[in-house]
Amino acid sequence: MGPVGKACLLTILLTALLLVAPVQSASENRSLFLNIYVGDVATQKALVVGYDNNPEGLPFFNATGNLYENGQLYAVTDSLLSRNDQDWRLDFPVKGYYDEYHAVFYIPGGFEITEINCSKGIELLSSTYDGSPVLDLQGYDLTDPKVSLDYRSS
Repeated sequence: MGPVGKACLLTILLTALLLVAPVQSASENRSLFLNIYVGDVATQKALVVGYDNNPEGLPFFNATGNLYENGQLYAVTDSLLSRNDQDWRLDFPVKGYYDEYHAVFYIPGGFEITEINCSKGIELLSSTYDGSPVLDLQGYDLTDPKVSLDYRSS
């Protein structure tokens, strides 16, 4: 093979590497965008809907009992909530590394948040919508992010 043939082969190989590299890095990115709707005290369940491109990091996720397709997730779970006397607690641990983490928690009306604990790197924005507390948590480059919320009847 002459010098022109080697140059053409090298150009083809470099072009192929450039085309494959973005695809590989994009598949390694992990994003989570979820809305968590806490049910009333009678149900003690939460509805989790949104996007996670790898639900294996969600401890409450059960592939046989929840819906998951193309990153879209729909789950009803009773494993996130617990009660201690007058207080309720929502624990939302996630396993793995996330480039982007965005979880919005909707607490029923008639409750007030008494304590919030988040992993380092998670920022919190709280608001109220129609008398219900809403907590918007976001973070980037997080490993095993955890959120716990304590709330009680107001």
